[in-house]
Amino acid sequence: MSSRNADLDRRDAPLSRRKFLEHTAAAGGAAVVSSVAGRAKNSNGTAGNLSVTSMGTMIEYKSNDLMIPAYFARPTRRNAPAVLLIHEVFGLNAHIKSIADRLAAEGYNVLAPNLFVRAPEPPPANDTDMAQIRRAASSIPSDVAIKDMQAGLDYLKTVKGVKKKFASVGFCMGGGFSYQIATHTHDLAGAAIFYGRTPLDLVLQVSCPLLGFFGAKDGGIPPEQVHASEQALKQAGKKAEIYIYPDAGHGFFNDTRPTAYNAEAAADAWAKLLKFYHERL
Repeated sequence: MSSRNADLDRRDAPLSRRKFLEHTAAAGGAAVVSSVAGRAKNSNGTAGNLSVTSMGTMIEYKSNDLMIPAYFARPTRRNAPAVLLIHEVFGLNAHIKSIADRLAAEGYNVLAPNLFVRAPEPPPANDTDMAQIRRAASSIPSDVAIKDMQAGLDYLKTVKGVKKKFASVGFCMGGGFSYQIATHTHDLAGAAIFYGRTPLDLVLQVSCPLLGFFGAKDGGIPPEQVHASEQALKQAGKKAEIYIYPDAGHGFFNDTRPTAYNAEAAADAWAKLLKFYHERL
């Protein structure tokens, strides 16, 4: 396990943001299809860099007392493994759905739950209101998110055509949740973390190999914090690959945020993510 730096340039991409979809449907024990999600588009009507033709629908699955809305993207092949995709602080939006579509195009079933269904207010529409972002990020307790994510994995076990091999990936807040679920379940063959927090007190509970991507210019998760986490994982005998991109900051994978997006870091991380899934799933 080692940190690896790549000298990558930052490039901006066209802005694309679709209105946050608040889905409600009739309650019930089984997941139900509710609507077909359209192709993610930016303001000039063309698909964003991370978009492919929509391969998913909105469904619901039950988690304790609540039905959790989720975008479920399916590959063309049958008996394919599955990925639990965990959204960033901006919620289950067009950008996250486009990532699900890309993974489905690579041959994976992808379940992307809307964890904000339990939050008292919707996620922020953009990154201009830091106070709202902080409120949104803290509005979903980790223990509740873990239960809702585990319920998503349990749902995937019941779906015909889904191979019972699972991995996770999350971004920002969702990156932290991807780490959290990896410390509370034995269902994962691997967990990927994009600039999410990895508390040291949970290191011993990590149950699967980790893949982490961070930006050296991330003021919220600085490189020294990433190195400390990596060292703790190494000392605990956990398998992890950690990458720090010197010219990238927080949110570098999100091509709908021109001030954060780093095209080369995003492309390199995507290739490594697919390799990780190929090896683990």
